[in-house]
Amino acid sequence: MNKMSRFFLGVLCIGFLGACNNKPSPTIEELFPETVSLNQRKECLISEDSLGRVEGIACDEENLVVFDTRSNQCFTLFDQSSGRQIARFGNIGQGPLEVLFGSSGYLGKKCLIAYNDQSKIVMKYNLDSLRCGVIDGAPIRLTKHNISNALISRLIPIDDSTFVAGGTYKTHYQHLIFDSYGRVLDYGIDVYNAADSSFNTETRFLSNQGYMAKHPYKNKFAYSVNFSSNLDFFEVVNNKIELKRSLRLGNPACESLVENGGQLFSARPTKESIHGFIEVCATPKYLYALYSDGKIYEVQRKSKTVFVFDWDGNPIKELLLDTDVFHIAVNEKEQNLFAVVKNEDGGKDIDRQGRE
Repeated sequence: MNKMSRFFLGVLCIGFLGACNNKPSPTIEELFPETVSLNQRKECLISEDSLGRVEGIACDEENLVVFDTRSNQCFTLFDQSSGRQIARFGNIGQGPLEVLFGSSGYLGKKCLIAYNDQSKIVMKYNLDSLRCGVIDGAPIRLTKHNISNALISRLIPIDDSTFVAGGTYKTHYQHLIFDSYGRVLDYGIDVYNAADSSFNTETRFLSNQGYMAKHPYKNKFAYSVNFSSNLDFFEVVNNKIELKRSLRLGNPACESLVENGGQLFSARPTKESIHGFIEVCATPKYLYALYSDGKIYEVQRKSKTVFVFDWDGNPIKELLLDTDVFHIAVNEKEQNLFAVVKNEDGGKDIDRQGRE
């Protein structure tokens, strides 16, 4: 797939679904029984001097991993309590234990799983090894898949030999499960535009990219579609994907374009496109979703609004932050929210916000 196609991966617009009995469908904000303003203790944990271009963050109860490609490495491990940098890792290259530029990461139990949709390689880095000074976290290649009819943008391990992926499969389905030998174990859940013949394989994939988050200990996961109000909750049972709840309150609306003699694919946005779900992050109790109804041509991809769901997909509460943030991660045990924010000089820091 042409690299340029990723630049256009669906900056899309919202169209609210009609409800039964001719009643208007509720907005996503109307689903939440409680709105809580967060005005708690806040401090700058990591300044921009210690960061590259931040593309995301993730945390557990001890570690904070920043996805900030620089100096030929993809990730930085920080101590969550002190903000001290522990190690850079995720060497970029085409060697057997290297990853390509633009690899995504999933923080598991004492490890980070990296995936790149171009190389199709899944790598595992040991965070305890990084803390002990082992160069690049003693990476292990878990698999390199070659699944026909699959375009995968997000991947999360169920274990070291089984993976659940988001993207498109057979140009119709949103998710699939496969093993380290590339055998597809299950697939399902129609993409929102499965029946729209104006989309081809590539543009349907581009318009259905999003974010995945998995429960830290259980085989439950959620998937949000970029530039939409769509969020689905799943459970994997005996290597089968079970849909627990689907909240599709506003599909992406975009135009499928094939240009440059069939070499350039795009999902073209409109002037009414909103950011929608910016990203999601998981804790043992809740799923946190950063969301903006701002139009993409009018405001940056940031927000003060965080929606909180339980793992059955029930809306719990809406959190209103006191400043716009670009990325979030949550440590429920310590009641800390980590956020990438713009500082007074226009750069980006990572703040920690929590209880006194």
